[in-house]
Amino acid sequence: MTTIRKAEIFSILLFLFLSLACLFYPYNTAMVLIRMTALIGLASGLLFFFDAFRKKRSLDLVASIVCLLYFGWALLWWKRDADILRTLFIVYYAIIAAVFYIQTILDLKDHSSDWKAELLLAFFYTCFVVFSSYRLATISHMLALYFFIQACQMGLELYFFSSPYNARYYSFRDWIMLPAWFVSVFPSFVMGHLVEKKMHDENTHFDAKKSEDKPDLIVWIHTGEYGTTLYGHMTFSRDSIMYSYGDYDLAKMKWFKTMGPGIFFSVNDQIYANNCCIVEHCPLFAYGIKLTDEQKQKFEAMKDSILSQTIRWHCPMQEAYFKTGHASLADFEKDYASRLWDRTCAIFRMYTKGQWAWYSLLGNNCSNYSSAMLNEIGLHIPVSKGIVSPGEFFEYFEQAYQDPDSCVISKSWHSAKVPSTLFDTID
Repeated sequence: MTTIRKAEIFSILLFLFLSLACLFYPYNTAMVLIRMTALIGLASGLLFFFDAFRKKRSLDLVASIVCLLYFGWALLWWKRDADILRTLFIVYYAIIAAVFYIQTILDLKDHSSDWKAELLLAFFYTCFVVFSSYRLATISHMLALYFFIQACQMGLELYFFSSPYNARYYSFRDWIMLPAWFVSVFPSFVMGHLVEKKMHDENTHFDAKKSEDKPDLIVWIHTGEYGTTLYGHMTFSRDSIMYSYGDYDLAKMKWFKTMGPGIFFSVNDQIYANNCCIVEHCPLFAYGIKLTDEQKQKFEAMKDSILSQTIRWHCPMQEAYFKTGHASLADFEKDYASRLWDRTCAIFRMYTKGQWAWYSLLGNNCSNYSSAMLNEIGLHIPVSKGIVSPGEFFEYFEQAYQDPDSCVISKSWHSAKVPSTLFDTID
């Protein structure tokens, strides 16, 4: 039994236990959960605080302040469990509602028909916020239902993904998923575990293939070791060309770099993968997929569609080079697009129309883009409603690989800490 499978079984049992605890002992369970999160906040805050100065990381200092403020707030309201839980409940759903309102505005701006569904979901979550005078027991029972659904979802998926007949057709992902933060950072935990085992010369049981055929397409799940890289990135490649979507126009980024023009780039996949691992400190998981002839034709049509909606875009370092005839990376080191162009010769294009003309971290992000493009060619990847992250697709492809009849035929991992996992490319 693999480590990931053990973690999935443990998660099912944990969710069932939490569901029963919240259902039959709502007050005691709420008290324990609040006390535990407060103590975790204290421990995390102290750890972030020391790392902020020891490793000179400003983001760690911000994280430390947030964690310690939460601990202080919980300490002041130590015997007001109902108020704490109600406040957390309101803040959580207020954030989700705001995300859907922002996405509705972006959809209207881009003339996307999805705005109606986004607005309906925003209104739904707003109702949770407005009618928020819930008793502690009511919130605990809602949590019990949530944990129970999670346990059922994971249990059923574990069963159905082990059955070739149902693997590709059964999923609850359109209905409910784990909190975005947990799903997002999960691949980084797995990568850390793999690296640690490899350092001790242990078999990782991750690299594998169930067919001698060469994959026609590869899906890449990026993860990281620190800060925003923990939330990862998602790309795909075919015929050695990597395709990626994101917000790479630093000058036009808005709302704390969570929104901006939709930029697409293509680059050699192995050179890009090595650059991610070695330079950007972002390890990768790769899942090889076998395509049908019809899907291959649809992929070419999808590429043509991308070209018809985009125009060439140049990063700041390119612009400087075109103007003066020379440019130094040292002057553009903080700009990711410039670093990428200098080291990989990536070709950038900017969307000028359509749904993807405007990037949003919590809406039109890399995960939604990649899954939409792959579903356009007929891969039928389930996509949940709400905030979607690369970690969710890491879980999906892990499950799909277990199905002997699925189109996912190989998987591998790549990290600079284990040089043998890198590609042999020209420096």
